[in-house]
Amino acid sequence: MHGRVKVRTTAEQEALKRKERAEKLSRYRTSMSIIFNKRKDKIYDEELMMVTQRMVLQNPDIYTLWNIRREAFISNNWDENLLKEFYQNELTLTENCLKQNPKSYWVWYQRIWIMNHLVDCDWKKELMLCTKCLNLDDRNFHCWNYREFVVQKAGISPEEEFQFATSKILNNFSNYSSWHYRSQLLSKIFYNSDQNRINEKKKEELDLVMNATFTDPSDSSAWFYQRWLLDTHGCLTTLSQALIKDNSVILFVNKNIPAESIFLQINNKDEDVQWKSWQETKISKLWFGKVKKQLDEIKAVEIKIDEISYPLLCVNQKWVYRKRKYESYSNEDQLLEQLSSYKQLVEMEPNNKWAYLTAILLMRKINFIKYYKNILIYLNVLVNIDSLRTNYYKDLRSKYIIEHKLYEIWNTEDQEIKLEIDLSGLQLTTLSNDEYLSFFEQLNLGANFLSNSLHQLSFLQSCKKLSLSSNELENLKKFPILQNLEVLSLRNNKLNNLEEILQLVTRHKLKILDLRENPICNTKELQNSIVQINPELQVYVE
Repeated sequence: MHGRVKVRTTAEQEALKRKERAEKLSRYRTSMSIIFNKRKDKIYDEELMMVTQRMVLQNPDIYTLWNIRREAFISNNWDENLLKEFYQNELTLTENCLKQNPKSYWVWYQRIWIMNHLVDCDWKKELMLCTKCLNLDDRNFHCWNYREFVVQKAGISPEEEFQFATSKILNNFSNYSSWHYRSQLLSKIFYNSDQNRINEKKKEELDLVMNATFTDPSDSSAWFYQRWLLDTHGCLTTLSQALIKDNSVILFVNKNIPAESIFLQINNKDEDVQWKSWQETKISKLWFGKVKKQLDEIKAVEIKIDEISYPLLCVNQKWVYRKRKYESYSNEDQLLEQLSSYKQLVEMEPNNKWAYLTAILLMRKINFIKYYKNILIYLNVLVNIDSLRTNYYKDLRSKYIIEHKLYEIWNTEDQEIKLEIDLSGLQLTTLSNDEYLSFFEQLNLGANFLSNSLHQLSFLQSCKKLSLSSNELENLKKFPILQNLEVLSLRNNKLNNLEEILQLVTRHKLKILDLRENPICNTKELQNSIVQINPELQVYVE
Protein backbone atom coordinates (compact mmCIF):
# COMPACT_ATOMS: atom_id res chain seq x y z
CA MET A 1 0.00 0.00 0.00
CA HIS A 2 2.97 2.30 0.60
CA GLY A 3 3.88 4.66 -2.25
CA ARG A 4 0.47 4.46 -3.91
CA VAL A 5 -1.55 7.63 -4.64
CA LYS A 6 -4.74 7.72 -2.65
CA VAL A 7 -7.80 7.83 -4.90
CA ARG A 8 -10.75 9.67 -3.42
CA THR A 9 -13.99 7.75 -3.19
CA THR A 10 -17.14 9.00 -4.89
CA ALA A 11 -18.58 10.07 -1.54
CA GLU A 12 -15.45 12.09 -0.73
CA GLN A 13 -15.55 13.75 -4.15
CA GLU A 14 -19.19 14.76 -3.71
CA ALA A 15 -18.50 16.13 -0.23
CA LEU A 16 -15.58 18.19 -1.56
CA LYS A 17 -17.71 19.54 -4.43
CA ARG A 18 -20.49 20.51 -2.02
CA LYS A 19 -17.97 22.35 0.16
CA GLU A 20 -16.54 24.21 -2.86
CA ARG A 21 -20.05 25.17 -4.06
CA ALA A 22 -20.97 26.40 -0.58
CA GLU A 23 -17.84 28.54 -0.37
CA LYS A 24 -18.43 29.90 -3.87
CA LEU A 25 -22.06 30.72 -3.04
CA SER A 26 -21.00 32.45 0.16
CA ARG A 27 -18.49 34.63 -1.71
CA TYR A 28 -21.12 35.40 -4.34
CA ARG A 29 -23.70 36.48 -1.76
CA THR A 30 -21.15 38.60 0.09
CA SER A 31 -20.05 40.34 -3.12
CA MET A 32 -23.61 40.96 -4.32
CA SER A 33 -24.53 42.33 -0.91
CA ILE A 34 -21.69 44.83 -1.11
CA ILE A 35 -22.64 45.83 -4.63
CA PHE A 36 -26.35 46.38 -3.98
CA ASN A 37 -25.79 48.21 -0.71
CA LYS A 38 -23.41 50.61 -2.42
CA ARG A 39 -25.82 51.03 -5.31
CA LYS A 40 -28.64 51.78 -2.88
CA ASP A 41 -26.51 54.43 -1.18
CA LYS A 42 -25.24 55.68 -4.56
CA ILE A 43 -21.63 55.04 -3.58
CA TYR A 44 -19.86 54.34 -6.86
CA ASP A 45 -16.33 54.06 -5.50
CA GLU A 46 -13.25 52.05 -6.35
CA GLU A 47 -14.35 49.09 -4.19
CA LEU A 48 -17.60 48.81 -6.16
CA MET A 49 -15.70 48.79 -9.45
CA MET A 50 -13.26 46.15 -8.21
CA VAL A 51 -15.96 43.83 -6.87
CA THR A 52 -18.13 44.10 -10.01
CA GLN A 53 -15.05 43.51 -12.17
CA ARG A 54 -14.20 40.35 -10.25
CA MET A 55 -17.82 39.17 -10.57
CA VAL A 56 -18.18 39.73 -14.33
CA LEU A 57 -14.89 37.97 -14.98
CA GLN A 58 -16.39 34.95 -13.25
CA ASN A 59 -19.79 35.29 -14.96
CA PRO A 60 -20.07 37.95 -17.70
CA ASP A 61 -23.79 37.28 -18.23
CA ILE A 62 -24.99 38.98 -15.03
CA TYR A 63 -26.25 42.02 -16.93
CA THR A 64 -27.20 43.93 -13.75
CA LEU A 65 -23.50 44.25 -12.92
CA TRP A 66 -22.82 45.87 -16.29
CA ASN A 67 -25.71 48.26 -15.67
CA ILE A 68 -24.19 49.22 -12.32
CA ARG A 69 -20.79 49.83 -13.90
CA ARG A 70 -22.40 52.15 -16.47
CA GLU A 71 -24.15 53.97 -13.62
CA ALA A 72 -20.73 54.48 -12.03
CA PHE A 73 -19.32 55.99 -15.23
CA ILE A 74 -22.25 58.39 -15.47
CA SER A 75 -22.53 59.30 -11.78
CA ASN A 76 -18.88 60.01 -10.94
CA ASN A 77 -17.48 63.41 -11.72
CA TRP A 78 -14.17 62.18 -13.10
CA ASP A 79 -11.94 64.50 -15.13
CA GLU A 80 -11.56 63.81 -18.83
CA ASN A 81 -8.20 62.03 -18.65
CA LEU A 82 -9.23 59.76 -15.78
CA LEU A 83 -12.52 58.94 -17.46
CA LYS A 84 -10.70 58.04 -20.66
CA GLU A 85 -8.40 55.73 -18.68
CA PHE A 86 -11.42 54.02 -17.09
CA TYR A 87 -13.03 53.58 -20.51
CA GLN A 88 -9.84 51.97 -21.84
CA ASN A 89 -9.73 49.65 -18.82
CA GLU A 90 -13.34 48.73 -19.52
CA LEU A 91 -12.44 47.75 -23.08
CA THR A 92 -9.73 45.49 -21.69
CA LEU A 93 -12.22 44.01 -19.23
CA THR A 94 -14.81 43.27 -21.92
CA GLU A 95 -12.17 41.71 -24.14
CA ASN A 96 -11.12 39.40 -21.29
CA CYS A 97 -14.78 38.50 -20.71
CA LEU A 98 -15.22 37.71 -24.38
CA LYS A 99 -12.38 35.21 -24.14
CA GLN A 100 -14.50 33.39 -21.58
CA ASN A 101 -17.82 33.78 -23.40
CA PRO A 102 -17.53 35.22 -26.94
CA LYS A 103 -21.32 35.10 -27.38
CA SER A 104 -22.39 37.12 -24.37
CA TYR A 105 -25.03 39.69 -25.30
CA TRP A 106 -24.21 41.89 -22.33
CA VAL A 107 -20.45 42.06 -22.91
CA TRP A 108 -20.88 43.11 -26.55
CA TYR A 109 -23.50 45.66 -25.52
CA GLN A 110 -21.15 47.06 -22.85
CA ARG A 111 -18.43 47.42 -25.46
CA ILE A 112 -20.77 49.31 -27.79
CA TRP A 113 -21.73 51.61 -24.92
CA ILE A 114 -18.10 52.36 -24.11
CA MET A 115 -17.19 53.01 -27.75
CA ASN A 116 -20.10 55.43 -28.03
CA HIS A 117 -18.72 57.41 -25.07
CA LEU A 118 -15.05 57.40 -26.01
CA VAL A 119 -13.86 60.59 -27.71
CA ASP A 120 -10.95 59.07 -29.63
CA CYS A 121 -11.85 55.56 -30.79
CA ASP A 122 -9.40 53.21 -32.44
CA TRP A 123 -11.82 51.71 -34.98
CA LYS A 124 -9.01 49.88 -36.77
CA LYS A 125 -8.25 48.01 -33.56
CA GLU A 126 -11.93 47.17 -33.15
CA LEU A 127 -12.07 45.79 -36.68
CA MET A 128 -9.04 43.63 -35.90
CA LEU A 129 -10.83 42.34 -32.78
CA CYS A 130 -13.88 41.44 -34.85
CA THR A 131 -11.75 39.68 -37.45
CA LYS A 132 -9.97 37.73 -34.73
CA CYS A 133 -13.24 36.62 -33.14
CA LEU A 134 -14.72 35.65 -36.49
CA ASN A 135 -11.63 33.67 -37.39
CA LEU A 136 -12.20 31.67 -34.21
CA ASP A 137 -15.94 31.28 -34.87
CA ASP A 138 -17.35 32.69 -38.09
CA ARG A 139 -20.92 31.96 -36.91
CA ASN A 140 -20.72 34.34 -33.95
CA PHE A 141 -23.64 36.60 -34.87
CA HIS A 142 -22.96 38.81 -31.82
CA CYS A 143 -19.61 39.69 -33.34
CA TRP A 144 -21.19 40.21 -36.77
CA ASN A 145 -23.60 42.70 -35.21
CA TYR A 146 -20.76 44.49 -33.45
CA ARG A 147 -18.77 44.56 -36.67
CA GLU A 148 -21.68 46.26 -38.42
CA PHE A 149 -21.63 48.92 -35.69
CA VAL A 150 -17.86 49.39 -36.05
CA VAL A 151 -18.02 49.57 -39.84
CA GLN A 152 -20.63 52.33 -39.69
CA LYS A 153 -18.64 54.33 -37.16
CA ALA A 154 -15.40 53.86 -39.09
CA GLY A 155 -16.97 55.06 -42.32
CA ILE A 156 -16.15 51.92 -44.28
CA SER A 157 -18.21 51.67 -47.46
CA PRO A 158 -20.66 48.78 -47.97
CA GLU A 159 -18.75 47.82 -51.12
CA GLU A 160 -15.49 47.43 -49.20
CA GLU A 161 -17.10 45.46 -46.39
CA PHE A 162 -18.88 43.33 -48.98
CA GLN A 163 -15.50 41.92 -49.98
CA PHE A 164 -14.86 40.81 -46.39
CA ALA A 165 -18.26 39.07 -46.26
CA THR A 166 -17.43 37.34 -49.56
CA SER A 167 -14.17 35.98 -48.19
CA LYS A 168 -15.97 34.56 -45.15
CA ILE A 169 -18.65 32.88 -47.27
CA LEU A 170 -16.10 31.38 -49.65
CA ASN A 171 -14.29 30.04 -46.60
CA ASN A 172 -17.47 28.43 -45.26
CA PHE A 173 -20.75 28.25 -47.18
CA SER A 174 -22.51 26.95 -44.08
CA ASN A 175 -22.54 30.28 -42.30
CA TYR A 176 -25.97 31.80 -41.81
CA SER A 177 -24.62 34.85 -39.95
CA SER A 178 -22.35 35.71 -42.86
CA TRP A 179 -25.13 35.30 -45.43
CA HIS A 180 -27.38 37.52 -43.33
CA TYR A 181 -24.68 40.16 -42.97
CA ARG A 182 -24.18 40.01 -46.73
CA SER A 183 -27.88 40.64 -47.36
CA GLN A 184 -27.75 43.78 -45.20
CA LEU A 185 -24.73 45.08 -47.10
CA LEU A 186 -26.34 44.30 -50.43
CA SER A 187 -29.49 46.21 -49.43
CA LYS A 188 -27.36 49.27 -48.73
CA ILE A 189 -25.57 48.88 -52.06
CA PHE A 190 -28.90 48.53 -53.88
CA TYR A 191 -30.33 51.62 -52.18
CA ASN A 192 -28.27 54.01 -54.31
CA SER A 193 -28.12 51.83 -57.44
CA ASP A 194 -30.21 51.87 -60.57
CA GLN A 195 -32.20 48.82 -61.62
CA ASN A 196 -29.59 47.69 -64.15
CA ARG A 197 -26.92 47.64 -61.44
CA ILE A 198 -29.26 45.75 -59.10
CA ASN A 199 -30.03 43.15 -61.77
CA GLU A 200 -26.35 42.71 -62.58
CA LYS A 201 -25.44 42.23 -58.92
CA LYS A 202 -28.28 39.79 -58.34
CA LYS A 203 -27.07 37.67 -61.23
CA GLU A 204 -23.65 37.40 -59.56
CA GLU A 205 -25.27 36.53 -56.23
CA LEU A 206 -27.52 33.89 -57.76
CA ASP A 207 -24.48 32.17 -59.27
CA LEU A 208 -22.68 32.26 -55.93
CA VAL A 209 -25.62 30.92 -53.95
CA MET A 210 -26.31 28.18 -56.45
CA ASN A 211 -22.72 27.01 -56.09
CA ALA A 212 -23.24 26.98 -52.32
CA THR A 213 -26.49 25.00 -52.45
CA PHE A 214 -24.97 22.32 -54.65
CA THR A 215 -21.88 22.12 -52.43
CA ASP A 216 -24.01 21.25 -49.41
CA PRO A 217 -27.68 20.71 -50.39
CA SER A 218 -28.75 19.90 -46.84
CA ASP A 219 -27.48 23.14 -45.28
CA SER A 220 -30.18 25.79 -44.94
CA SER A 221 -27.97 28.92 -44.86
CA ALA A 222 -27.56 29.44 -48.60
CA TRP A 223 -31.15 28.34 -49.34
CA PHE A 224 -32.52 31.13 -47.13
CA TYR A 225 -30.28 33.64 -48.89
CA GLN A 226 -31.54 32.33 -52.23
CA ARG A 227 -35.12 33.01 -51.13
CA TRP A 228 -34.18 36.52 -50.04
CA LEU A 229 -32.64 37.23 -53.44
CA LEU A 230 -35.74 36.06 -55.27
CA ASP A 231 -38.17 37.97 -53.06
CA THR A 232 -36.55 41.39 -52.76
CA HIS A 233 -35.54 44.40 -54.82
CA GLY A 234 -37.91 43.83 -57.69
CA CYS A 235 -38.98 46.69 -59.89
CA LEU A 236 -42.50 47.18 -58.51
CA THR A 237 -44.97 49.99 -59.03
CA THR A 238 -46.22 51.48 -55.77
CA LEU A 239 -49.92 51.29 -56.61
CA SER A 240 -51.21 47.75 -57.04
CA GLN A 241 -54.93 48.31 -57.35
CA ALA A 242 -57.58 51.01 -57.04
CA LEU A 243 -61.35 51.17 -57.50
CA ILE A 244 -63.89 53.99 -57.42
CA LYS A 245 -67.54 52.91 -57.20
CA ASP A 246 -70.61 54.67 -55.77
CA ASN A 247 -68.47 57.61 -54.59
CA SER A 248 -66.28 55.24 -52.57
CA VAL A 249 -62.60 54.79 -53.36
CA ILE A 250 -60.38 51.95 -52.21
CA LEU A 251 -56.72 51.49 -53.05
CA PHE A 252 -54.00 49.01 -52.21
CA VAL A 253 -50.26 49.75 -52.44
CA ASN A 254 -47.28 47.42 -52.07
CA LYS A 255 -45.78 49.25 -49.08
CA ASN A 256 -46.99 51.10 -46.01
CA ILE A 257 -47.58 54.78 -46.76
CA PRO A 258 -49.25 57.68 -44.92
CA ALA A 259 -52.47 59.22 -46.21
CA GLU A 260 -50.62 62.48 -46.86
CA SER A 261 -48.68 60.85 -49.71
CA ILE A 262 -51.84 59.92 -51.66
CA PHE A 263 -53.23 62.44 -54.13
CA LEU A 264 -56.44 61.87 -56.10
CA GLN A 265 -57.07 64.00 -59.19
CA ILE A 266 -60.53 64.09 -60.78
CA ASN A 267 -60.94 65.95 -64.07
CA ASN A 268 -57.35 67.22 -63.63
CA LYS A 269 -58.11 68.84 -60.27
CA ASP A 270 -57.08 67.69 -56.81
CA GLU A 271 -59.92 66.06 -54.91
CA ASP A 272 -60.21 66.49 -51.16
CA VAL A 273 -60.44 62.95 -49.80
CA GLN A 274 -60.62 61.93 -46.14
CA TRP A 275 -58.59 58.73 -46.24
CA LYS A 276 -59.11 56.03 -43.62
CA SER A 277 -56.89 53.00 -43.20
CA TRP A 278 -58.52 49.66 -42.53
CA GLN A 279 -57.07 49.53 -39.00
CA GLU A 280 -57.15 53.31 -38.46
CA THR A 281 -53.36 53.47 -38.41
CA LYS A 282 -51.23 56.38 -39.66
CA ILE A 283 -49.54 54.25 -42.30
CA SER A 284 -51.09 51.36 -44.21
CA LYS A 285 -51.14 49.47 -47.47
CA LEU A 286 -54.93 49.58 -47.69
CA TRP A 287 -56.87 52.87 -47.76
CA PHE A 288 -60.56 53.79 -48.04
CA GLY A 289 -62.07 57.17 -48.92
CA LYS A 290 -65.11 59.06 -50.23
CA VAL A 291 -65.33 61.33 -53.28
CA LYS A 292 -67.83 64.18 -53.51
CA LYS A 293 -68.37 64.21 -57.26
CA GLN A 294 -71.01 62.04 -58.92
CA LEU A 295 -69.52 59.34 -61.11
CA ASP A 296 -71.33 60.56 -64.23
CA GLU A 297 -69.53 63.90 -63.79
CA ILE A 298 -66.09 62.31 -63.80
CA LYS A 299 -64.16 62.41 -67.09
CA ALA A 300 -60.64 61.48 -65.94
CA VAL A 301 -59.09 60.08 -62.75
CA GLU A 302 -55.47 59.83 -61.65
CA ILE A 303 -53.87 58.71 -58.40
CA LYS A 304 -50.44 60.13 -57.62
CA ILE A 305 -48.06 58.41 -55.16
CA ASP A 306 -44.31 59.08 -54.80
CA GLU A 307 -44.39 61.54 -57.71
CA ILE A 308 -45.75 58.83 -60.02
CA SER A 309 -49.18 59.17 -61.62
CA TYR A 310 -51.46 56.21 -62.21
CA PRO A 311 -54.38 56.81 -64.60
CA LEU A 312 -57.60 54.91 -63.86
CA LEU A 313 -59.77 53.29 -66.54
CA CYS A 314 -63.54 53.71 -66.65
CA VAL A 315 -65.48 50.46 -67.05
CA ASN A 316 -69.28 50.70 -66.86
CA GLN A 317 -69.41 53.60 -64.36
CA LYS A 318 -66.54 52.22 -62.30
CA TRP A 319 -63.01 53.59 -62.29
CA VAL A 320 -60.27 51.03 -61.83
CA TYR A 321 -56.50 50.67 -61.80
CA ARG A 322 -55.06 47.19 -61.77
CA LYS A 323 -51.61 45.79 -62.37
CA ARG A 324 -52.68 42.87 -64.54
CA LYS A 325 -49.55 41.25 -65.90
CA TYR A 326 -46.63 39.62 -64.16
CA GLU A 327 -43.27 41.26 -64.57
CA SER A 328 -40.65 40.13 -67.00
CA TYR A 329 -37.14 39.82 -65.60
CA SER A 330 -33.88 40.74 -67.23
CA ASN A 331 -32.28 37.58 -65.84
CA GLU A 332 -35.03 35.17 -66.90
CA ASP A 333 -32.57 32.96 -68.80
CA GLN A 334 -30.49 32.62 -65.64
CA LEU A 335 -33.58 31.75 -63.57
CA LEU A 336 -34.59 29.11 -66.12
CA GLU A 337 -31.11 27.64 -65.97
CA GLN A 338 -31.28 27.49 -62.19
CA LEU A 339 -34.73 25.92 -62.33
CA SER A 340 -33.38 23.20 -64.61
CA SER A 341 -30.45 22.60 -62.25
CA TYR A 342 -32.67 22.31 -59.18
CA LYS A 343 -34.95 19.88 -60.97
CA GLN A 344 -31.86 17.74 -61.57
CA LEU A 345 -30.98 18.06 -57.90
CA VAL A 346 -34.49 16.85 -57.02
CA GLU A 347 -33.92 13.77 -59.15
CA MET A 348 -30.59 13.09 -57.38
CA GLU A 349 -31.96 13.87 -53.90
CA PRO A 350 -35.74 13.27 -54.00
CA ASN A 351 -36.14 14.09 -50.30
CA ASN A 352 -34.38 17.45 -50.40
CA LYS A 353 -37.11 19.90 -49.36
CA TRP A 354 -34.97 22.95 -50.12
CA ALA A 355 -34.57 22.02 -53.77
CA TYR A 356 -38.34 21.55 -54.17
CA LEU A 357 -39.16 24.80 -52.37
CA THR A 358 -36.62 26.84 -54.32
CA ALA A 359 -37.88 25.34 -57.58
CA ILE A 360 -41.38 26.51 -56.60
CA LEU A 361 -40.14 30.04 -55.95
CA LEU A 362 -38.27 30.07 -59.25
CA MET A 363 -41.33 28.89 -61.19
CA ARG A 364 -43.45 31.56 -59.53
CA LYS A 365 -40.85 34.19 -60.36
CA ILE A 366 -40.44 33.13 -64.00
CA ASN A 367 -44.06 32.59 -64.99
CA PHE A 368 -46.59 31.85 -62.28
CA ILE A 369 -49.45 31.09 -64.66
CA LYS A 370 -47.43 28.76 -66.89
CA TYR A 371 -46.03 26.74 -63.99
CA TYR A 372 -49.09 26.89 -61.72
CA LYS A 373 -49.94 23.16 -61.92
CA ASN A 374 -46.31 22.15 -61.40
CA ILE A 375 -46.13 24.41 -58.34
CA LEU A 376 -49.11 22.63 -56.76
CA ILE A 377 -47.57 19.22 -57.57
CA TYR A 378 -44.31 20.20 -55.87
CA LEU A 379 -46.21 21.50 -52.83
CA ASN A 380 -47.98 18.15 -52.50
CA VAL A 381 -44.58 16.42 -52.62
CA LEU A 382 -43.32 18.71 -49.84
CA VAL A 383 -46.29 17.82 -47.65
CA ASN A 384 -45.25 14.17 -47.92
CA ILE A 385 -41.48 14.50 -47.48
CA ASP A 386 -41.52 17.22 -44.79
CA SER A 387 -44.41 16.34 -42.53
CA LEU A 388 -43.25 18.64 -39.71
CA ARG A 389 -44.08 21.65 -41.90
CA THR A 390 -47.28 20.35 -43.46
CA ASN A 391 -49.32 23.34 -42.31
CA TYR A 392 -46.82 25.77 -43.81
CA TYR A 393 -47.03 24.10 -47.21
CA LYS A 394 -50.83 23.99 -47.05
CA ASP A 395 -50.91 27.71 -46.26
CA LEU A 396 -48.53 28.37 -49.15
CA ARG A 397 -50.77 26.30 -51.40
CA SER A 398 -53.77 28.40 -50.30
CA LYS A 399 -51.88 31.59 -51.10
CA TYR A 400 -51.07 30.45 -54.62
CA ILE A 401 -54.58 29.15 -55.29
CA ILE A 402 -56.11 32.50 -54.34
CA GLU A 403 -53.51 34.35 -56.37
CA HIS A 404 -54.30 32.23 -59.43
CA LYS A 405 -58.03 32.73 -58.94
CA LEU A 406 -57.57 36.49 -58.78
CA TYR A 407 -55.51 36.40 -61.94
CA GLU A 408 -58.23 34.45 -63.75
CA ILE A 409 -60.91 36.93 -62.73
CA TRP A 410 -59.00 40.12 -63.44
CA ASN A 411 -57.59 39.03 -66.77
CA THR A 412 -60.93 37.95 -68.25
CA GLU A 413 -62.81 41.14 -67.39
CA ASP A 414 -64.13 42.93 -70.45
CA GLN A 415 -67.05 45.29 -70.03
CA GLU A 416 -67.68 44.72 -66.32
CA ILE A 417 -65.61 44.84 -63.16
CA LYS A 418 -66.36 41.70 -61.17
CA LEU A 419 -67.06 42.35 -57.51
CA GLU A 420 -67.74 38.76 -56.51
CA ILE A 421 -65.41 35.80 -56.17
CA ASP A 422 -66.02 32.10 -55.54
CA LEU A 423 -63.29 30.45 -53.47
CA SER A 424 -65.39 27.58 -52.18
CA GLY A 425 -64.22 23.97 -52.01
CA LEU A 426 -60.54 24.76 -52.59
CA GLN A 427 -59.23 23.33 -49.29
CA LEU A 428 -57.99 26.74 -48.22
CA THR A 429 -56.33 26.90 -44.82
CA THR A 430 -55.56 30.64 -44.79
CA LEU A 431 -56.60 33.83 -46.56
CA SER A 432 -53.39 35.12 -48.12
CA ASN A 433 -53.76 38.01 -50.57
CA ASP A 434 -56.51 39.24 -48.26
CA GLU A 435 -55.79 42.87 -49.20
CA TYR A 436 -56.90 42.11 -52.74
CA LEU A 437 -60.00 40.37 -51.45
CA SER A 438 -61.04 43.68 -49.86
CA PHE A 439 -62.15 44.86 -53.33
CA PHE A 440 -64.95 42.27 -53.54
CA GLU A 441 -68.52 42.76 -52.33
CA GLN A 442 -69.46 39.07 -52.44
CA LEU A 443 -67.20 36.22 -51.31
CA ASN A 444 -67.96 32.52 -51.17
CA LEU A 445 -65.46 30.88 -48.83
CA GLY A 446 -67.55 27.81 -48.14
CA ALA A 447 -66.24 24.25 -47.81
CA ASN A 448 -62.69 25.21 -46.74
CA PHE A 449 -60.68 24.96 -43.51
CA LEU A 450 -60.67 28.54 -42.27
CA SER A 451 -61.52 28.00 -38.60
CA ASN A 452 -58.19 29.55 -37.58
CA SER A 453 -58.32 32.42 -40.08
CA LEU A 454 -61.34 34.47 -39.02
CA HIS A 455 -59.12 37.38 -38.01
CA GLN A 456 -58.02 37.69 -41.65
CA LEU A 457 -61.56 38.64 -42.63
CA SER A 458 -60.93 42.13 -41.24
CA PHE A 459 -59.79 43.25 -44.70
CA LEU A 460 -63.25 42.61 -46.16
CA GLN A 461 -64.64 46.05 -45.39
CA SER A 462 -66.34 46.24 -48.79
CA CYS A 463 -68.00 42.84 -48.43
CA LYS A 464 -71.81 42.75 -48.38
CA LYS A 465 -72.39 39.01 -48.81
CA LEU A 466 -70.14 36.39 -47.23
CA SER A 467 -70.36 32.61 -46.99
CA LEU A 468 -68.35 30.66 -44.41
CA SER A 469 -70.46 27.52 -44.56
CA SER A 470 -68.79 24.13 -43.97
CA ASN A 471 -65.55 25.50 -42.51
CA GLU A 472 -65.56 23.52 -39.25
CA LEU A 473 -65.98 26.75 -37.26
CA GLU A 474 -66.22 26.05 -33.54
CA ASN A 475 -66.44 29.67 -32.37
CA LEU A 476 -66.63 33.27 -33.60
CA LYS A 477 -64.24 34.84 -31.10
CA LYS A 478 -61.99 36.40 -33.75
CA PHE A 479 -64.71 37.38 -36.20
CA PRO A 480 -64.00 41.08 -37.03
CA ILE A 481 -66.47 43.91 -37.54
CA LEU A 482 -67.34 44.21 -41.24
CA GLN A 483 -69.11 47.53 -41.68
CA ASN A 484 -70.95 46.73 -44.93
CA LEU A 485 -71.86 43.10 -44.26
CA GLU A 486 -75.55 42.34 -44.95
CA VAL A 487 -75.74 38.61 -45.72
CA LEU A 488 -73.77 36.00 -43.79
CA SER A 489 -73.91 32.21 -44.11
CA LEU A 490 -72.48 30.13 -41.28
CA ARG A 491 -74.29 26.98 -42.29
CA ASN A 492 -72.96 23.50 -41.43
CA ASN A 493 -70.37 24.42 -38.81
CA LYS A 494 -69.88 23.54 -35.13
CA LEU A 495 -71.14 26.75 -33.50
CA ASN A 496 -72.84 26.31 -30.11
CA ASN A 497 -72.21 29.57 -28.22
CA LEU A 498 -75.29 31.78 -28.03
CA GLU A 499 -73.40 34.79 -26.67
CA GLU A 500 -71.02 34.81 -29.65
CA ILE A 501 -73.94 34.75 -32.09
CA LEU A 502 -75.65 37.63 -30.29
CA GLN A 503 -72.45 39.69 -30.29
CA LEU A 504 -72.11 39.07 -34.03
CA VAL A 505 -75.67 40.31 -34.60
CA THR A 506 -75.13 43.33 -32.35
CA ARG A 507 -71.97 44.47 -34.14
CA HIS A 508 -73.37 44.16 -37.68
CA LYS A 509 -76.34 45.48 -39.64
CA LEU A 510 -77.22 42.09 -41.07
CA LYS A 511 -80.29 41.43 -43.18
CA ILE A 512 -79.87 37.65 -43.55
CA LEU A 513 -78.11 35.17 -41.25
CA ASP A 514 -77.97 31.45 -42.08
CA LEU A 515 -77.21 29.24 -39.06
CA ARG A 516 -78.64 25.97 -40.28
CA GLU A 517 -76.90 22.70 -39.38
CA ASN A 518 -75.13 24.11 -36.31
CA PRO A 519 -75.53 22.82 -32.73
CA ILE A 520 -76.66 26.33 -31.72
CA CYS A 521 -79.90 25.76 -33.66
CA ASN A 522 -81.07 23.45 -30.88
CA THR A 523 -81.03 26.35 -28.43
CA LYS A 524 -84.63 27.40 -27.74
CA GLU A 525 -83.93 31.05 -26.97
CA LEU A 526 -81.82 31.60 -30.11
CA GLN A 527 -84.42 33.24 -32.34
CA ASN A 528 -86.09 35.21 -29.54
CA SER A 529 -82.75 36.63 -28.43
CA ILE A 530 -81.84 37.65 -32.00
CA VAL A 531 -85.25 39.26 -32.57
CA GLN A 532 -84.75 41.45 -29.51
CA ILE A 533 -81.50 42.78 -31.01
CA ASN A 534 -82.59 43.07 -34.67
CA PRO A 535 -86.30 42.42 -35.33
CA GLU A 536 -85.85 42.79 -39.12
CA LEU A 537 -83.08 40.19 -39.42
CA GLN A 538 -84.04 37.03 -41.33
CA VAL A 539 -82.53 34.08 -39.47
CA TYR A 540 -82.46 30.59 -40.93
CA VAL A 541 -82.11 27.84 -38.34
CA GLU A 542 -83.88 24.90 -40.03
